[in-house]
Amino acid sequence: MKMIMAILQDSDKDNVIEALNNEGYQVTVMPSSGGYFRKGNTTLLIGTEDENVKPAIKVIKENCKEPDEPGLKRATIFVLKVDRHEKI
Repeated sequence: MKMIMAILQDSDKDNVIEALNNEGYQVTVMPSSGGYFRKGNTTLLIGTEDENVKPAIKVIKENCKEPDEPGLKRATIFVLKVDRHEKI
């Protein structure tokens, strides 16, 4: 199992969350901030099986807007190994 942690610009969060939900991914949403100007960001946590990581990342990429300026990024994505998880 893997945990995808995607840090998005706030302006992309609604499109990305809706697209992930439509594909069957459960998403936990946390407001966050960072970067040089401390602009608002959203951090998404997505727990999924290993074989679903690439399709989930594809959904995220396809639903982020193009950067306004060359060199800017719309998302930062981390994929972490999960040794154990429980739903209570």
